[in-house]
Amino acid sequence: MPNQQPPITAQVARQAANWHMLMLEDAVSPAQRAACNRWRSAAPEHERAWQKALRVQAQLGLLPPQLAMGTLNRERRQVMKQLLALAIVAPLGYVGYRQLAPQNAYATDVGQHKQLTLADGTLLDLNTDTAVDVNFDAHQRLISLRRGEILIDSGRDSSSPQHRPLRVASEQGLLEALGTRFLVRQREGATQLTVFQGAVLVTPSHGPRQTLDAGQQVTFDAAGQGAVTPAREQDSQWIRGQLVVDEMPLREFLGELGRYRPGWLRCQSDVAQLLISGAFQLENTDAILAALPATLPVQVDYRTRYWVTVNKR
Repeated sequence: MPNQQPPITAQVARQAANWHMLMLEDAVSPAQRAACNRWRSAAPEHERAWQKALRVQAQLGLLPPQLAMGTLNRERRQVMKQLLALAIVAPLGYVGYRQLAPQNAYATDVGQHKQLTLADGTLLDLNTDTAVDVNFDAHQRLISLRRGEILIDSGRDSSSPQHRPLRVASEQGLLEALGTRFLVRQREGATQLTVFQGAVLVTPSHGPRQTLDAGQQVTFDAAGQGAVTPAREQDSQWIRGQLVVDEMPLREFLGELGRYRPGWLRCQSDVAQLLISGAFQLENTDAILAALPATLPVQVDYRTRYWVTVNKR
């Protein structure tokens, strides 16, 4: 029985994707090519990741030729690097990317909410400060979450002659909808997935697959590590302009509220663990802050409109 090589780690996959994209640039220097060759020869895993990237490009046409002509902006290049890294650690037969150049890019500003109806009938809600790329082709429907949070109510895709899986790519993995309504949030170093209806197949960048069913939630890293907990419908109430919390520590509450307003919002450590509950209207975050002293022993101090500190009263 032949020896099986260990899987390529997510870290090496990201390095390979970075080198691969750099080598496609018109302005790559001899020194950079030499550095790339040194990286490839530094470890067998590096070379395996490099060769896997080449096979992905050759077999699936993963990277569009116009990349070498410098026509893609920085954000789209970053998305392409993330997806190439995913392709390096995933089985080739599972990766369905035919072209990474996004067909459509959508974004919201801080405090803004936007709802879109995609070509397949999918409803896509974008929360505050969110950016996505949408790329539908003959083989799949791909939504790449660059930052922020989205709520998806998957469409039937009745206009397509063949089944095209609906997938969401985050920094930590690939999510495939199985007829569902679900929420995806890009956190720092982790992806939060909440399934309200149906099920979602989760393929981490480097970790075992798992299926999350309706009523379940997980926040996982690139290795797929994360405990499954009950889903909370209240986490989706931002689509109605509300922040709904139940006995949330004040520090965490202000962190959530701060997503919907520009500037810096914080509290002192002696009030950080005070608990707060309620449904708060996000259209006026200053009104929410003004009401805090009525329910908690705190005062709200404004150094400027964009620099706010909650202190003990």
